Amino acid sequence: MLHSDLTLYREPDKIYVVGKGAGAAVCINRTTFEVSPGTCPVGLTSGHPISGIVGVITLPLTHYLIVIKDKTDVGSIDGTSNIWRLKEYEIIPFHESRNATVDLKQLNDKYMDLLHSILSSAAFYFSYTYDVSLNFQNICSVVGKGQNQSLVQRCDERFVWNKYLMSPIEEYKELHGYCLPLVYGVLSITTCSLNGNTFDFVLFSRRNWHRMGVRYFVRGADETGSVANFVETEQIIRYNGNIASHINTRGSIPLFWTQRPDITYKPYIKFYNQYKQKEVFVKHMQEQVELYGTNTIVSLIDDKGKEKDICRSFTYIAGQKSCQGVRYVHFDFHKECGKNRYQNLSKLMSQIHDDIDNNGYFLRDSEGTILSKQSGVIRTNCIDCLDRTNVVQGLIAKRVLTDQFHKLGILSPEQEIHQSSQFEYVYKNRWADNGDGIALQYTGTPALKSDFTRTGVRTKKGLLQDGYKSMKRSERCLHVTYYCVRVYMKPVI
Repeated sequence: MLHSDLTLYREPDKIYVVGKGAGAAVCINRTTFEVSPGTCPVGLTSGHPISGIVGVITLPLTHYLIVIKDKTDVGSIDGTSNIWRLKEYEIIPFHESRNATVDLKQLNDKYMDLLHSILSSAAFYFSYTYDVSLNFQNICSVVGKGQNQSLVQRCDERFVWNKYLMSPIEEYKELHGYCLPLVYGVLSITTCSLNGNTFDFVLFSRRNWHRMGVRYFVRGADETGSVANFVETEQIIRYNGNIASHINTRGSIPLFWTQRPDITYKPYIKFYNQYKQKEVFVKHMQEQVELYGTNTIVSLIDDKGKEKDICRSFTYIAGQKSCQGVRYVHFDFHKECGKNRYQNLSKLMSQIHDDIDNNGYFLRDSEGTILSKQSGVIRTNCIDCLDRTNVVQGLIAKRVLTDQFHKLGILSPEQEIHQSSQFEYVYKNRWADNGDGIALQYTGTPALKSDFTRTGVRTKKGLLQDGYKSMKRSERCLHVTYYCVRVYMKPVI
C-alpha cells in the first residue's frame, strides 16, 4: 500500500518524510547522506504536506531529495483508481556546499537545468492504487500473484523512470510504501458518446527508459538489445464495466547504428559493430516476443537516399527469420504516400490485415471474466519512430477499435467509426495529441504529418507547419550539440 498522505520535515541535520499511519518514516541524515527507516521526533512543527517522493539523486555538489509538491487529477483508467500527473516538485539539497569551486558549481547548475527541464515537462504520471507501469492485460495477469510484493517490486521497471532514484529507499522493505513509480509518457482519458452509449476512451503511451536520449544522439540498439525511443501505446475502452485494451509498440531499428548531428538537414547514418548486427536484432526481438507474443515488424523507412543502406541491412537481417514469432513487412512510406497519395496506406493495411486479426485484443466483461487476450503486437518503426509511425499506428488502432465497438455493442455490425463525425474527431485528435507528445519528448517539437492524423487529409497548411517544425528540430539539434561541446567539453562523434 502506497502512502498518499505525506508530511515533510526539514531539520538542520535531518530530513523526515512521514506517511500517515506508516510504521516507519524515511529518515535522511544530511551529513552522512544516509537514507534509512526511522521515527520522526515528536513535537516537530516545520512540516508541510507533499504528494510523494520521486527519489534521491547525486549531483556534483551534493545529494538531493526530489519530492512532489502538487499533482493534477487526470482521471481513472479502471473506473476506481485515480491517475495523477506531476504538477509541482521541489529539489531539496542534503546540505549546502560552500567551499565548492566555481567550475563545480557551474557544472552542478547545468545538471540542475537538465533535471528541471524534464521534471517540468508535465509528462510524469503516477497512482497510489493503480500500477501505471503495466498495461491492463498484464495487470489482470498478476491478480492473485505477488500478493506479498509491494508495487515497486512487481511493476514493469522498463517504464518506471525513477526506479534508480528510488533505490536508496527501496533498499528497505519497510519503506516500500514510499516508493512511488513514475511513468514518463502521454496519457489522455476522454468520456465519449456514440449511438447513445457513453464510454471512456483512454490512450496511454509509456516510454521505456532503458535507452533514453533525444533524437540523433540516441539511435538503434545497445549491447543489451534495448532500443531508442521505445514506446508502448495502450488504447482502452471502458464501457458498462467492460474493459477492452489493445497494445501497439514502436522502437528504433534494432541494429547498431548512429546518426550524429552535423550541419546538414539530415545527417548520414553510420553502422558500428557490424559483426554483431544479427545478434543484437535477435536479442531485442526475442525479448519483444517474450513480452508481447508474436511481433509483426512494420518498417516505414525509405529504400533510397540516406535511409537506403539501413533499410537494406534491416530487411536482410529480419528476412533471415532467425527469431521465431517475428514477421517483417517493409512499406516505403514516402514512395507510396508521396504527393499526397495517402490512400495507398490501404496497401499496407491489406498486408497486415491477418496479423491484426490474429493478434486480437484484451477484453474483460463486467463480471471480471476475461473473454480474450492479445497474443501479439504490430511493432512499427521509421527512422525517428515518430511521424510516419504515428500515422500508421493510428490506422491500426482504429481498425481494432471498430472490432471492439462491434463486440461491445457500441456500434452495430454494419456501422463504422467514420460514420460518427463527432467521435471520429475525438479519436483523431487524441491520436494526434499522443503523437505530438511523444515527438516533443524525443525531438523538442510536435509531430509532423499531424494534419493527416487529425483530419484524414494532407493540407497546404500542414505542409507549411511541417517545414517550420523541421527547421525547429534542426535548430534544437545544433543547440544541443553546441551545449555538449562547450559546456561538458565532450565532442559529439
